[in-house]
Amino acid sequence: MSRKLAFEIVDVFTNKPFRGNQLAVFPSPGKLTKKQMQSIACEMNYSETTFIFPSKSKEAVAAVRIFTPAEEIPFAGHPTLGTAFVIANQAKFKKKKPSNLVLELGVGAIGVDIQYAGKKIKMITMHQPIPRFGSALQNRGQAARALGIRGIDILGGGVVSNGMDFLVVEAVSSKAVEQARVNIDELVRIVTRHNTVGFSLFARLNETGTSIHTRFFAPTLSVIEDPATGSAAGALGGYLARILKFPRKLNLKLQQGAEIGRPSSINVNVACDRGMIQAVDVSGGVVGVGEGTIYI
Repeated sequence: MSRKLAFEIVDVFTNKPFRGNQLAVFPSPGKLTKKQMQSIACEMNYSETTFIFPSKSKEAVAAVRIFTPAEEIPFAGHPTLGTAFVIANQAKFKKKKPSNLVLELGVGAIGVDIQYAGKKIKMITMHQPIPRFGSALQNRGQAARALGIRGIDILGGGVVSNGMDFLVVEAVSSKAVEQARVNIDELVRIVTRHNTVGFSLFARLNETGTSIHTRFFAPTLSVIEDPATGSAAGALGGYLARILKFPRKLNLKLQQGAEIGRPSSINVNVACDRGMIQAVDVSGGVVGVGEGTIYI
């Protein structure tokens, strides 16, 4: 006999429905197996699907498992914000809305702050792990071929890790980012070569480097292009902080997703001191767009 599981759908890194990055959240998954959760994530076919479980940690309000259509991952940005949105709107918080939550993810405890406009959630901010820097981009020509742009359009890049490993690559202009057309085979080769989960391409839109146009590709996770990638945004912020010689404050506004019809806005704040990154915060809006049930 099948049973029904309820889910909610939210759009993350937007304040308007049908933009940003879609997320399916299962608030009460019961005793689903990993195989069942993976099957559900594949069926939903969003970049990620999350499942909320009781936490074994006293400080965390919940334990969250995150699945792409291809595999479980320990950390991600828009699933963290979207899941926090669903939790904050649960009946148990009806009388007193939480201003902060701690979620237990595969990488450990992640703090989340919630801002309200009246009773509605206006903005959610996650405090990400401090990024670590790996090898530099090894082959600009290969990176250019993977994205169908010219080698001279690539300024450089490198691996940044913040719970996940990303290849962050800077393009010479927003036009180059916009014109990128994925060559799947080459893209898989380059992310595999650098042992990363995906390829983050970006360009600075102003002289101060505070406005960014970015796109993210993760073919090995069955996500050809992601409309908004909070974890990669934090890695990008860390990469830029290093390039800019670790300013005390770096406040970035990222534009992503327009090329695939899901315009998104991501805020990244990086705090540095004495040549070291001290904090990376990633924030954005979340909108509830639907709910339903699935049969197990």
